[in-house]
Amino acid sequence: MIHPGTVAVLLTGALAVAQQPAATIDQPLQVPALALDDLKTAWSAPAAWTSGDWARASLGAAALVGVSLALDRPVDRAVRRMDRGRYDPWANRLDTLGGAGTVVIAGGAYVGGLLADQPRVREFGADAALSMLVAQSVTIPVKLLAGRFRPEQEAGPYHFKPLGGSQSFPSGHATQAFTLAAVIAEYADNPWASAAAYGGATLVGLARLEQRAHFVSDVAAGAVIGTLSAKAVMQHHRFLRSGAGGGVKVAWAPVRTRDTTGLMVSLKF
Repeated sequence: MIHPGTVAVLLTGALAVAQQPAATIDQPLQVPALALDDLKTAWSAPAAWTSGDWARASLGAAALVGVSLALDRPVDRAVRRMDRGRYDPWANRLDTLGGAGTVVIAGGAYVGGLLADQPRVREFGADAALSMLVAQSVTIPVKLLAGRFRPEQEAGPYHFKPLGGSQSFPSGHATQAFTLAAVIAEYADNPWASAAAYGGATLVGLARLEQRAHFVSDVAAGAVIGTLSAKAVMQHHRFLRSGAGGGVKVAWAPVRTRDTTGLMVSLKF
């Protein structure tokens, strides 16, 4: 029996199971700071890579460049021989999907999620839009620096003139399409939806080949940049939304009964 005046500290059952609600990081006034944080995180990430990370990245890049460059000339020759008039209509529609269409989808989801008070839809739109920003922060400088001529310029697949104005490598449309596909796949969490998203992005890449706007290696590089950028941004956003590093939340309340005076302590973490 506890005598009056005894102080009892009671830990609630919530100690083991309590969880903080997800942090909101993508309200309109938060987006500019979030965008800068995403860019800083993405561009500074390689500084933390180990020698093993650099080795794997180098091998992967070498394999991608080697295989895709070997396909550039034969695929472009096949495109020149095909009846392009038959495929131009669908290629033009897919071209729009890989360009302005991706921005409309991301922006529409974000605004729609805000207006309808649907956090999941808003988060999808924010993740897609900011992933595209990060991806294009890689693609656009590489385009300018590489100065690769497009197939339609008939200079051959290995003609590069750095800062010369040509911007074939990598494909911006493929970058956008695969960025959106990676975000859709993450949010859908369904193998069929993922296959449809990546399949659609692949069709965008094929449309750019049909239009002779890009070589195979341009599309492959854009696909890798878009996919990896989206995965990096979404991983960073998951960390921020989890409230990681926020510490333990402590709350207390006095408890007084006929036989006991005490303090109830609740911990959330």
